[in-house]
Amino acid sequence: MKKIIGVVGYGLIGGSFGMALKENTNNYIIAIDNSKEVLDYVEKNNLADEVSYVNCTTVKKCDIIYIALYPDAIIDFFKSFCSSFKKDAIIVDLCGIKHYIHENISTLDNNNFHYIGAHPMAGKEKNGITAACSDLYNGASFLITKTEKTNSEALETVEQLAKVAGFKNIIVTDDINHDRMITYTSQLPHIMSVAYIMQESHDKCYGYYAGSFKDMTRVADINAGLWTQLFKHNKEILTTQIDEYINALVNIRDYINSDGDELLELLNKSKLLKEWQDENYTY
Repeated sequence: MKKIIGVVGYGLIGGSFGMALKENTNNYIIAIDNSKEVLDYVEKNNLADEVSYVNCTTVKKCDIIYIALYPDAIIDFFKSFCSSFKKDAIIVDLCGIKHYIHENISTLDNNNFHYIGAHPMAGKEKNGITAACSDLYNGASFLITKTEKTNSEALETVEQLAKVAGFKNIIVTDDINHDRMITYTSQLPHIMSVAYIMQESHDKCYGYYAGSFKDMTRVADINAGLWTQLFKHNKEILTTQIDEYINALVNIRDYINSDGDELLELLNKSKLLKEWQDENYTY
């Protein structure tokens, strides 16, 4: 049955999601944003079936709502509109951290809607609706966090829509495990890239770099406002993993300074781990 699907925050993540659903389903897609520039662009380029500012009237008519906002803005949206959601509406946040969102949502009266936590594992260095595309999620992973209160039918609906949007791997987990794994696979690499590019040698290396330099600095082109919130709201897990990484660097430094075979053994182990990764992980 045709659904009315609202996407709040029609930027790179939300816009790409809405565009994928518009292109691959017969559902009615509403782009919901408070930026006139964004809504004008969406309307001009036919990237949704309808555009709307964030308001109760639009929220009330949506069967499903995806929220693609910064973490704090997601909580503000829930607090402002949870009483306006359509009865049994499915509300999905697309935030990159989950425990912080789950913790805050649990304090709200959510008897009239079904909440699902989700995280699309895809993106670009550039942000905004002009960077959005309907095939951004093709072949990507879609993480869903559930609790004992998660409605099974709502979960199945979100899974099916994710597959239609192009996601290949649908992984269901809990919020704590999500944040722990995402810290390693996403947040820590961004921290490493930022730390690397801040070194004194960076502005003196023109002509001395090749692929590895570009690989290390790629995600340093960061959305500072978004990632500040993601890091801060996940600080316990993130700082623990930073400490682990620092310890690994210290060990490598010590191996370089030693006369033993520890460094050779470590590099050989690293090579084997990377080969295993290439054989077992798809991207």
